[in-house]
Amino acid sequence: MRSNPYLISLVPFLFWLCAPTTFSLPQNPYANWAKDNIGLKSTNLPPLQGTWNKRVYPLDSKRLDTLISINAIDEITDIPKPTKDLSPWKMELNQIFQSMPKELNSLTNSLLYGIYFVTDLGSTGLTGIVRNEEGQPIGGIIFLDSNLLMDGCNDWATKKETSAFFPNQEHFIQVHLDHSNSKQIALRFIILHELGHILSIVQGHAPDFSETQRDFRNFSLFDGIWWSETYSPYEATFFPERNKIKFYQNTPTLSLFPEGKLIYKKLNNTGFVSLYAATNADDTYAEAFAQYVHVFLYKNEYKVILTSNGISETVLVDPIRKEGGRRFRETFQTIFANQSL
Repeated sequence: MRSNPYLISLVPFLFWLCAPTTFSLPQNPYANWAKDNIGLKSTNLPPLQGTWNKRVYPLDSKRLDTLISINAIDEITDIPKPTKDLSPWKMELNQIFQSMPKELNSLTNSLLYGIYFVTDLGSTGLTGIVRNEEGQPIGGIIFLDSNLLMDGCNDWATKKETSAFFPNQEHFIQVHLDHSNSKQIALRFIILHELGHILSIVQGHAPDFSETQRDFRNFSLFDGIWWSETYSPYEATFFPERNKIKFYQNTPTLSLFPEGKLIYKKLNNTGFVSLYAATNADDTYAEAFAQYVHVFLYKNEYKVILTSNGISETVLVDPIRKEGGRRFRETFQTIFANQSL
């Protein structure tokens, strides 16, 4: 889907004391789209065959309808267009495939029905869940805006992180994913994030996107972290700033210092493995999956550095390794162990 967190032991007690007196689940505006859109039916897609990197398809009328329909829900006026030359993107995906660990390729082969490179998507990436004739989720397709995939991994991640804060020349943030600052690693991380969305639904780790009201309270991975897609009980306790974290806004409301520094300090004691993971429940899972693969399978770092008045400080480093990432880490360890059997 479009990406339209104290001491851990004390958190349940604090939630009990500070939980809102009334709470109602919001309506899911994407339910009908996720359930009925023609472009997301397995019968309207090529069957799974070969390896995932070969499933790059030009934008067709059914998938264009999928994008136009969800853009209408999001009130995005952009009309997506097919990327004219897919050959360089196919080469990039082939290189990513060749460098992927066997268990990750196996998982991706089983879940990814297709990748569509477009322009004017309205976001960097978008995922749709593929359903069989009985309406059950069996995989997904990924749309990527090729015009937004030109930056190296550190530059891309830094631009994204910076968009949550209003500009200030004396304070700035840097995200470090790899010393190479490779465009390919940026593309890989984005694909992993979108794959995480697919995995969460197919594995039943999160409420289906087709549900009219998505209740996260009965899903163990989200226990104490999310009640609905957009309400976290953290907000009622030590993290009231959480709902102010928004990306790609024309007029951000958060200051990087001192407010941002405090937010990163709080993130280290939550179930959110990144700032972006704190924006909604689905991105909590997707970010955890992407970071798990990046840190554990590829042996890279995920590090956020804050510079204020010329003094630099690492405010976040590999949260997936810490207590807040444990439940996700253990879940993904099990999934990849099963892929190796």
